[in-house]
Amino acid sequence: MPARKGLLAPQNTFLDTIATRFDGTHSNFVLGNAQVPTLYPIVYCSDGFCELTGFTRAQIMQKGCACKFLYGTETKEEHKSQIDKALELKTELKLEVIFYKKNGTPFWCLLDIVPIKNEKREVVLFLASFKDITQTKMAEMSESELYDSTF
Repeated sequence: MPARKGLLAPQNTFLDTIATRFDGTHSNFVLGNAQVPTLYPIVYCSDGFCELTGFTRAQIMQKGCACKFLYGTETKEEHKSQIDKALELKTELKLEVIFYKKNGTPFWCLLDIVPIKNEKREVVLFLASFKDITQTKMAEMSESELYDSTF
């Protein structure tokens, strides 16, 4: 079977290098194609991302790397706008946001979007990493409630 030539064919080695470098670190991340405006389709997702969210690779490949499929009722509009703007302007973004797993369970996530440039200094990919910070946020909230009830 001949190699499938697609949008990223000339960059397959570049894509493989990025994926290999970050995968295996038990990271939860997706790579999005920065050269397809407004959608920025996912061209790679880590096993960790699938484990974290409950989605399979087949369910998320080619969906947008803004990961709108993780949005839910408690995902703030302001956060959605910040994500869209970072992708549109091809800028880095670090944000604490509430996302939802496939089964509907909400979780606090530290989202980090980083534009990746090629040798011509063009942004060709987005690396979006997702760290579950639910335990930390719950501890902070408990601490805050304890503090409020003390004073």
